[in-house]
Amino acid sequence: MMRAAVFPLLSESPEAGIVSSRIAEVVLLVEDARQRDLVRHYLRRAHNSSYRNIRVRPLPSGRGSGEQYVREKYPSEVKEYRTQMHRRRTALVVATDADLRPAAQRENELAAALETTGEQPRGETEAIVLLIPKRNVETWICCLTGEGADEVTDYKNRRGIDGMIRPAAGALYQWSRPRQVIPTDCVPSLQRAFPELRRLA
Repeated sequence: MMRAAVFPLLSESPEAGIVSSRIAEVVLLVEDARQRDLVRHYLRRAHNSSYRNIRVRPLPSGRGSGEQYVREKYPSEVKEYRTQMHRRRTALVVATDADLRPAAQRENELAAALETTGEQPRGETEAIVLLIPKRNVETWICCLTGEGADEVTDYKNRRGIDGMIRPAAGALYQWSRPRQVIPTDCVPSLQRAFPELRRLA
């Protein structure tokens, strides 16, 4: 069995037998390495003093759809998150591309996956974050770094995209802060991400 990658973060350990009020661990369920790196850099920037660990679930092997992989794993990760919450505060961050579909449709598909497996719907106060870029995460990276982006063009092969991830994560942190004025050219699927990220507060 493949083990999740662990990236230690600075945090005080909770007292024995007491669930900490801070989130101690974040689990990432993502389609690909660029989603993973964007979210990981964002978490390190925004919550370095709050989380002890970031655990990245194994990425898809390359066979089949990354979206399908995330959708099929999502119910078991939600179940695990809810089990862990009885012992310590955790969070689950899920990233999946909308491709050319509406981001809301991808969210509904994840909700349907929970229903199919008998899991309760995602609660309003649960630290389960859904990040759904349209067309793909490269759209967000270009938008966040001021390169200009729309949600139809495929930017996966844009030159230098990997070097833009860290600055994009910094911008994501800035744009998601309370009372921040969001640029008018921010793509709609990225605007949907800001209330999702507040679930980590």
